[in-house]
Amino acid sequence: MWPFSTPYPEFRVDELFEEYDYVVVGGGTAGCVLANRLSAQPNLRVLVVERGPVADTWASRVPLFSSDFASDGTRTIRRDMVPQQHLLPKGTRQMQAFSGSVLGGTSRINQMLYTRGLPAEYDEWKEAGMEGWGWEDVRDCFLKSEKADVGVEGVHNTKGLWRNRAHADFYFRGFGEAVRAAESIGLPYIPDVNSSTHPPFGCARLHFTIDNNAHRHSTYHAFLPKDLAVWRARVGRLHVCTGTIVERLVIERTGSGELMVTGVVLGPTHEGKGVKTRTIKVRREVVLSAGPFGSPQILMLSGLGPAEHLKEVGITVVKDLPAVGSNLQDHFAVSTGFNISMWDSLLSLEKRPWRFLIELVRYLIWGTGLLLVPVLQLAIFVHSKLLDEHGLPTKTEKAFDQKLPDIEIMPMAYDSSDSQLGQYIPRTAGQYSFLNVLLAPTSRGTVRLSSSDPRAPLLIDPAYLSNPADLPPLRAAVRLSLRLRDRMRAQGYAMKDATVPRSEADEDLDEWIRSCNRTTYHYTSTCRMGRLEDGEWEGGAVVDAKLRVYGVKGLRVADSSVFPRVPRTHTQAPTAAVGEKCAEMILSGI
Repeated sequence: MWPFSTPYPEFRVDELFEEYDYVVVGGGTAGCVLANRLSAQPNLRVLVVERGPVADTWASRVPLFSSDFASDGTRTIRRDMVPQQHLLPKGTRQMQAFSGSVLGGTSRINQMLYTRGLPAEYDEWKEAGMEGWGWEDVRDCFLKSEKADVGVEGVHNTKGLWRNRAHADFYFRGFGEAVRAAESIGLPYIPDVNSSTHPPFGCARLHFTIDNNAHRHSTYHAFLPKDLAVWRARVGRLHVCTGTIVERLVIERTGSGELMVTGVVLGPTHEGKGVKTRTIKVRREVVLSAGPFGSPQILMLSGLGPAEHLKEVGITVVKDLPAVGSNLQDHFAVSTGFNISMWDSLLSLEKRPWRFLIELVRYLIWGTGLLLVPVLQLAIFVHSKLLDEHGLPTKTEKAFDQKLPDIEIMPMAYDSSDSQLGQYIPRTAGQYSFLNVLLAPTSRGTVRLSSSDPRAPLLIDPAYLSNPADLPPLRAAVRLSLRLRDRMRAQGYAMKDATVPRSEADEDLDEWIRSCNRTTYHYTSTCRMGRLEDGEWEGGAVVDAKLRVYGVKGLRVADSSVFPRVPRTHTQAPTAAVGEKCAEMILSGI
């Protein structure tokens, strides 16, 4: 049954078994982890359904080429968001949401950042009633996956499947200058961004999921590799079906009146002549790992979601779950930009073709150079309450009351803006920018269906800045970025203002924040974990602490959509940890 003549053991819909023990819907960042762990059990049959292709080309493995901004977009779904009412131009600012549509999901197109966040993040989850999700509970989920450069007891594991490492040196002078500037104003350098003991403020070199061959190491490459030995051992129990969507779940009532998922209806990603759907039965559970847009979409298409909305689009309500597709969050970001020396900018690869050729040779022969690096290499983070009115850190007792940061500044040797108002850094010289990220947004949006057609576009509204409480920390972040600029200039680093606010008055900063902004692609919480009755969040929650959908047996969700709120860190590593945690609970019979 396994097509040995093809480069990867994919199965067509008509080749699948009639029934599986587990169906994992979505072979993305968490789905690949789940598929690996579940199929390691010799008595289980597991099916992974992925809407995208494998698309494992050479270019898709080169770190710089493989991120979405540098690729041809074939591994990405780009969805239009609804016009944003609180951004400028008012009511017409439209942005796009990007997510991976390929085996490995967004871990195939992102910036490869591996950060876990601080223990207080997860301890807050546990304190809110999510037993089993405190730091001591989830730490082993991170460690189980990890194959780090250096093993440190309780901090890093070198024996896992998923490779991550830090670069020994910065590839651009501007990053080292930013570290010096941060230290000069009281933000210490942190040697290990993933240490659980560092303070909630400082600057740190980032870790990346890059393997020993200088290739992107996505969760697909780590957990579902093209290793013939692995696939031969599991061919009878692990099937991967790409280019396929789950149109809806099959939900029935048991004799006792409980709702239970008994199967999935599979169909093509695009309607084709003569192509029919097929129903696959599930013996134990369906796990949705289709991401913060796909998972709520499938739930709603199956009649699980906000009742009034489902009625509006002509879907029979099976169970009213108002939190499905609600509480969408993202790390909203604002850019400040400068012109620098062309040689010290990533733009030089485009403007100086000879340099690109040199870097290509360096990468091909030695696995080094600029093609190895993502755009981001450094993070500067702090809580806005630690900063004074000029954006400088203070030394007050209040500074130590905050266990988690609420803003992050990411220096880039490139233009980090995504504005439709022409506020791009001029390309006549090198480009350098600070991306000022809101780590703890209070604004929440929605994901809704536009029709009952599973292939119809979604209505995605992140509702950026809909809560005015998001403005003060963003003002503080922009001011801090300008203070970093001042220190870097004082250190002798030439930076010419290119895209900065008119002044640092609140009204000018607010106009800038509403104008020169972007998504960071960290979409979460549309199937959030929590208490079913929780007045603080729209509709409460969708899944309990065991990731089980409330009121429906045989159905879990495991991806970034289950985060109780967007975590104050980059979401790739926590999403993989959710996959590990879900597999652990399933195999433990929890």
